[in-house]
Amino acid sequence: MKQSMVRMMSACVLAALAVSAVSAQEMTTAIIPVYSDPVEAAGTVLVLTGHVLDANGAPVEGARVEIWQTDDNSVYAHPNVDATNIDANFQHFGAYVTDADGFYTFRTVVPKEEGIGRPLHIHVKVFVDDAEVLTTQFYFAGDDSAASDQWFAQAGADAVLMILEPAEVTDTNGLTFQLAAKDIIVSLGAAGTLTLTPEQTEGPYYPVATVADFDNDLTVVSEQANPANAAVSTEAEAVVAFTLLNLNTASGDDFSATIPNFPNRMVREFLEYRPYVSIQQFRREISKYVGDTQTAEWEQYVYVPIDVNNADAATLMQIPGVDEAAANALIATRPFASNDAFLAALGGTLSAAQVQYAANYLSQ
Repeated sequence: MKQSMVRMMSACVLAALAVSAVSAQEMTTAIIPVYSDPVEAAGTVLVLTGHVLDANGAPVEGARVEIWQTDDNSVYAHPNVDATNIDANFQHFGAYVTDADGFYTFRTVVPKEEGIGRPLHIHVKVFVDDAEVLTTQFYFAGDDSAASDQWFAQAGADAVLMILEPAEVTDTNGLTFQLAAKDIIVSLGAAGTLTLTPEQTEGPYYPVATVADFDNDLTVVSEQANPANAAVSTEAEAVVAFTLLNLNTASGDDFSATIPNFPNRMVREFLEYRPYVSIQQFRREISKYVGDTQTAEWEQYVYVPIDVNNADAATLMQIPGVDEAAANALIATRPFASNDAFLAALGGTLSAAQVQYAANYLSQ
């Protein structure tokens, strides 16, 4: 069963692990969490564990820790990304409610970030009494790209409180994986002696699924609905899921604040070529300055508004679920009397929630 993780880590040992790097040789099987189900996901298995503590070091019981991340193919479960290569055997989201010691644990994989334009990271939220008390990210020791990341830099010297230092371990079943221990220090309103875990952005690919509905083993999906197929499952979720910037209306400040490590010199270039009438125009003009790879990374944060009777196939394919064949079929159906007529035609290919989501892309 997916909930069959055996807790075998004491509070005192975990606290020690959280504040200093511990080699695999120094660990014993008595302090390593055990998960009994076979791993289904691709990638390097990572067990992430620690405590939720208040500003004075007291454990916070009943805190819900939520995480989300990319899979081994660098893909988030989110409608704003191309899910062609998504790992359907990876859960992408996880949740765990702490016990009396404030203990939490997740089994996941080491994320990959190719094409995301960010250092390796795992997103984290903490809720106490269903109120959000912290949004942060965990980064990985040895990832040199973190030094140039604007969000990592915001934490300054306190960034060490977000850095994971995994070590290879073997559990009592003889399974080998990476183990990273990190305590999370949250503010519950009272002053304290500990430095709080720094706040971080939740990023453009924040969960559009209800993370609390998932368990803490992200490497197994066979006994739970696969969120890769349900990131936007209702019309209500589709309304709040859309996070892309309109290339024709977003301000320079919007681009700088939303796109990680976005250079100030590129703000003028993004604005200069307005109005954008196709995504290919954006690719062609911006790749003059930074090349196709960087342009593709920035494209994950923006969109060209779609004129349903004039957009080319590539621009229609910005809509998740619309491939080249579907785009050409829509073009062949023109003219559409209205945006609603276009969306009705999309209903032959996409779910009701996906159609609702697609409406965000359309010119008004």
